[in-house]
Amino acid sequence: MLKKLLFMLDTGGRASPFDITMAYDAGFDAVMPYEDVTPRDAKSLTQDAMFSRSPKAFKDTCFLISGRDVLKAEEVLKAVKSAMFPPFETSVVIDPAGAYTTAVAIVAKVEDAMKSYDLGSLGGKKYAVFGTGPVGITVAEILTSLECEVTVAEPNPMLNSDYLLQHEAFTDVLKRHGAYLHGVSAPASTDKIKVLKKADVVFCIAARGVRIIEKEILENLEPTKVMVDLNAVPPLGIEGLELKDYMKEIVPGIYGIGALVVGDLKYKLQKAILQDACEIRTPTVYDYKFVLQKARNLLQEMAAPPAPKLTET
Repeated sequence: MLKKLLFMLDTGGRASPFDITMAYDAGFDAVMPYEDVTPRDAKSLTQDAMFSRSPKAFKDTCFLISGRDVLKAEEVLKAVKSAMFPPFETSVVIDPAGAYTTAVAIVAKVEDAMKSYDLGSLGGKKYAVFGTGPVGITVAEILTSLECEVTVAEPNPMLNSDYLLQHEAFTDVLKRHGAYLHGVSAPASTDKIKVLKKADVVFCIAARGVRIIEKEILENLEPTKVMVDLNAVPPLGIEGLELKDYMKEIVPGIYGIGALVVGDLKYKLQKAILQDACEIRTPTVYDYKFVLQKARNLLQEMAAPPAPKLTET
């Protein structure tokens, strides 16, 4: 049998041990990481991999695009797609620094929680995202693509709203969804309260070990709000919210989802898409749009009651 091969094209200087481990656990026989990959490198590497196998065998080859820079990863994706042509086509997973699977897990988990607690759908609500890293910007991208109004807040006192206007990934999203995306500086409690009062759903996706929302801030807010914290390193991002909390009422009318609840879905989601890419021979691009539907399906499966056991007659 042919070996299942995964070529990791990382735009940064160090391939992620997390991604390598996940890929092996998903079933790939060999994982080959390449670092500091440019779009030009990606095209050459893709075609080298293509022509080493027959068109049929090439479907047992897969590419994973990673690296912390979302825009560079997207450029590499374009190069990989342009390098392939019928009948030499195979699957490509793009997940820069795990940002896409993490962002999708956050959004999907909130969507599922709102549905379960009769709080409506994602649409028609206002969102606040504290944090401007790859995950925060991707959450903003997903929500604005669904025509939700999103405010991206920078809590770092060393950065201001001008930083956001110069932030390539932020401006890229702004170009596509300008009517729905806003950027503000929110280092002080008064700034945070202004942002929070306007939001129905809040995401804390800032630096590890940094408290973003204190209890006294929460006590200044009106119900009903849902808050999600991605920080798993003490002190956690939202005071009063613990790692395994799911829709815990932190203060009256304000419900929180902890980091490990999101992390559990992210882990299962990343493993599921890598398994699909390994096992399913239909060429597919696993971008955040495809992965969002995969997350929704996965949550449905997780919620479904077990099938009754068949009894022999």
